[in-house]
Amino acid sequence: MADGKKSLTKPMEGQLHPGEQLIGGCKAAGKNAVLKGAVGGAVGGAVGAVVASRMEGGASAGIAAAVPQLQVFWVGATDRRLVFFDTGSFSSKPRSFKGDVPLSSITDVEVGNRGPFRRLVVTFTDGSSSTVDLYRANSPGQLQDALEQLLPGKVHGKE
Repeated sequence: MADGKKSLTKPMEGQLHPGEQLIGGCKAAGKNAVLKGAVGGAVGGAVGAVVASRMEGGASAGIAAAVPQLQVFWVGATDRRLVFFDTGSFSSKPRSFKGDVPLSSITDVEVGNRGPFRRLVVTFTDGSSSTVDLYRANSPGQLQDALEQLLPGKVHGKE
């Protein structure tokens, strides 16, 4: 199993604030993003895009809008925030910083299982929420453990 923290260490070098520490990380995908991509490719072009868009509601609002819904991205947990990175064109390694969300804005985290993914639902102080699928091969347990450590009492569900 790949180590999410190790994968994010180099990309995080320029993003860490003084004294901030990376605790864990994992490769992720927006809710059903992999399935949407497969449907879009199988059905083809504009028809595939319409079918895929109907599989999931509209864009996120509020704080949740900061969480990417890409087919592949990385999420890391520091002692202060969740950070997000996209991947390279020819590699699924973390590359470019996409944004962050302060841990203080998180009110609840629910973790559940869904086939080859572990589903992560994060609810924010403004009432918005975001759902992502964590790739099992890229240490979702490490990210969940980090969140349990950083947000005691706010993380629910187990594998």
